[in-house]
Amino acid sequence: MRKLIFIILFLMTWSVAGQVAQWNKFPSLRPSCYKGAADQELGKNAAFAFALRKLYPDYKGALIQLRRASDNATQDFYATTNDAIDLVEIDLWRAGSAVYVTKWYDQSCQKRNAQQAIQSQQPRFFPDVNLPYFQGSGNAQYLTIDTPNGLQDVTTNGVQGTVISILRATLRNQHTFGVLVGRDRWSAHGTWSNSRFYFDPGICCNNPREFYNADGINVWAQYSFVRTATNVIMRKNNVQRVNGSFTNGDCTLTEDFAIGWATGSQPTYAATTSFNEFIMFDTDISQARISDFEQKQINFWNL
Repeated sequence: MRKLIFIILFLMTWSVAGQVAQWNKFPSLRPSCYKGAADQELGKNAAFAFALRKLYPDYKGALIQLRRASDNATQDFYATTNDAIDLVEIDLWRAGSAVYVTKWYDQSCQKRNAQQAIQSQQPRFFPDVNLPYFQGSGNAQYLTIDTPNGLQDVTTNGVQGTVISILRATLRNQHTFGVLVGRDRWSAHGTWSNSRFYFDPGICCNNPREFYNADGINVWAQYSFVRTATNVIMRKNNVQRVNGSFTNGDCTLTEDFAIGWATGSQPTYAATTSFNEFIMFDTDISQARISDFEQKQINFWNL
C-alpha cells in the first residue's frame, strides 16, 4: 500500500513539474510578469507600454482590441512574425467596415490597459500598411488608463515622468495626452493652432514649455517628453528641442491619464493627433536609455 501511494505521489509530482517546465503549453501557468524580457527596463519598470508592434520578444499577448462598426463585434489582434500588428487579419475581419479601438494592451508588467467602453468616444483605427494608427475626430475620442490614484500612479508623485512616443501631430487647439484641470496639469498640446508643441508637466505655464513644430504637422515623428525633479525636456526624432528649469508647482491631480485628451476638463479640446506607440515611465530614465528607445522606434517604423 505504501509503495502504491509513493508511486502515485511521484507521478503527480512529475506531471506538475513537466507542466511548469512546458508552461507555454498551459496558458494558466504563465508567470504574471515577463521576467525573461530582452528589455527588462521596458517589461518590468515602465508605467505602461503601448505599441502597434511587439516591443520585446517575451511579450505573448494581444496588441489591440478593435470593434467592428458593422455589427459591434470585438476582437483581439496580435503581432505577426515581423513583430508588427497583423493588418491582413484585421482587414479580413473588418471586411470593409470601419473599426474602432476598445482596448490598447499594456505590454509592461503593470497590465494597465488603455481602454474606452463608450462607442462614440472610441478613436478610429486605420490599418495603414506603412504605419498603422488610431485617431480621434476631435469630438472626445480617447483612451484612458484606469488606476487608483490616476496620474500619481504613472509619475513620481505628480512630478517625474518620461513619455516616449510615435505621433502624427495635427494643427488644432488640442490636449494630446495626460490630465488637466485649469492650470493644474501634466499634459501636452500637439500641435496647437499656432504651430507650437507644448508640454506642461505641472502647474502651467512654465518657461520653457514649447517648440515651433510647423514642419511636423501631419508628419509622423518620434517625440519624447521628460519631467525630471528640476527640468522639463522635449525631444523630437532623437534630437533635444527643449531643456530648462521647471520652477512652477507640481501636478496634484488624481484623474486617470488619457491618450487623445487630457482627463479633467475641456472635452472639446480632444485631440486629432494620430497615435502609433506610447510608452511611459513613472520617473525620469537616463538620457542614454531614452535615446536608445527613440532610435528603436525610428528604425522600426522607418521614420
